[in-house]
Amino acid sequence: MRKISDKPAWQTYKWRDSKERILIGATVAFSRKGFYGTSVREISLEAGLEQPSIYHHFGSKENLYWSCLRATHLFMIRNLRRRMVKQATLEGEIRQMFRAVGWFHAEYPEFFALMFSLVYSSPREIGDRYTSLYGGDIFQFVANAFDRHPPRTGRLEKYSLTVHTLYSHILSYSGSRPKNLHISYFQALRKLFRAL
Repeated sequence: MRKISDKPAWQTYKWRDSKERILIGATVAFSRKGFYGTSVREISLEAGLEQPSIYHHFGSKENLYWSCLRATHLFMIRNLRRRMVKQATLEGEIRQMFRAVGWFHAEYPEFFALMFSLVYSSPREIGDRYTSLYGGDIFQFVANAFDRHPPRTGRLEKYSLTVHTLYSHILSYSGSRPKNLHISYFQALRKLFRAL
């Protein structure tokens, strides 16, 4: 797993222009302390640009936060989609989903953490807007897998278990786990499927 860098974001990640540089810097800053705990000064340090540049491109801290959430979400969905190769079985497709989430977290821990600062530290209107627009995107992968490989029995139960277990798997990356704790969400889900 890649470690979070001690360098500022603008020296760690690739960026095309100053707007993207600010987005990346803000994503890293917000992922550490959430919306309320992050100052525009900290964002400025991560982006390596002066505060007026941030206001020029985004107008306000709220607009910048929303832009970070949206950009991070779309970046995550695109990357997960690329990692999830269609499989011959439902079990194979579900395994791909869990592995893709783990891979994304290992590659982009700051970006992944931002998705969950939404849950804990965001203005309500931004959280509600994000959830209504993008909340179901990750679970569309589950729906597509079940459409391609409908189970013979217990479709609704298996679908619901998969969605909730995948969500738990994703949330497990939002905090730190004890080093000796090993949880295999996929293995637990397989056992539940066999019981149905």
